[in-house]
Amino acid sequence: MLTRKEKYIMEYVYQNCTGKKSMLINPRDVISYASDRYIIFTDELDKIMTNLSYDNYIELYKTDKKGEPYYCVSLKIKGEAFHRELSNNMRSIKNAVIKTAVLAVMSGIIAGLVKIIFFR
Repeated sequence: MLTRKEKYIMEYVYQNCTGKKSMLINPRDVISYASDRYIIFTDELDKIMTNLSYDNYIELYKTDKKGEPYYCVSLKIKGEAFHRELSNNMRSIKNAVIKTAVLAVMSGIIAGLVKIIFFR
């Protein structure tokens, strides 16, 4: 299960790597993308990218280009199915909420009927 920051970073990686075999990503670009929601530092971004690699979403290589650090990233099968996984998670959450609401209404109705029948 990915954390919120990991999901947000994976969203960026997915958008940039879709349809490509691999891509060079500058850490500053990822940090500036995430700056509207999160404050992420370079060492934290390294940890997030490594965790995404450990979870088999991406294949990650760290490299330098003209003295600047870059990530060479390619999506793995799990990474290519990232949006499908997100939509499945949202669907299961919605189903759980609907189930809970229906059961709450049904228990209220049953409690009302029991009250009318036995305590009249």
